[in-house]
Amino acid sequence: MLQRMAAERLQQSLCCYPLRMCCRSFGASPWLAIAAALCFGACSDIRTTQITTTEVPDDAAIDVTILTGSGVKDLPQAHLRQGKFTMLSDGSLHSDYGDSLSFLTRPAITRWLYREQVDGVWSLARETGWIDPSQSTVDEWPSSIVPAKDEIIYILFFHAQGTDWWFVRRFKVTEVPDANAVTLVRSLCSLAWATDRSADRNLPQRYDFGPDPYAGFDKAPPFKPSPREAQ
Repeated sequence: MLQRMAAERLQQSLCCYPLRMCCRSFGASPWLAIAAALCFGACSDIRTTQITTTEVPDDAAIDVTILTGSGVKDLPQAHLRQGKFTMLSDGSLHSDYGDSLSFLTRPAITRWLYREQVDGVWSLARETGWIDPSQSTVDEWPSSIVPAKDEIIYILFFHAQGTDWWFVRRFKVTEVPDANAVTLVRSLCSLAWATDRSADRNLPQRYDFGPDPYAGFDKAPPFKPSPREAQ
């Protein structure tokens, strides 16, 4: 009876997802489950939490991680390149691009946002349905997600009123991604001055000097030595 109650409590405690993964790693020992349930009994399903305020909470944070597979690297669009964007309620916006970035990366600050810009991003997140823990993807632990070769993954992580929740969106470049996710990611890219690259940026740059590139030298006046040189 005690073992079943402990297992049910662990199943309901989605905020303790890393702990449940640890239990699975040790063979789902019932005694480990009992000890974990007793130690972490205060954990509750974050999908029952409601963010009541419409204004930006004092502890608000929006963290976006873009992961790309080995077959879809260096795409020109800003929202399709591997990168990281973190906006805090104090107005600091952190961002960076690079294949070494992961969910656990904390990039350096890029700029400070105005209060209106912070409010705008939070309002956009609310309007597009992200400020809703009940719809979150808490079954996947963000730091353990690895994209397939031809896959792009968005990890949209939120914090407000002492609660963490996140969403995971997977798609291929040949598929249409979640429009609401793209809207939020593109808004952070724009604020971080991350723009789309030209599709021909890697091609050599050639200059057209006409059919005869040496024509300008032929029209030059003949060389005349100075009087001193003539002596």
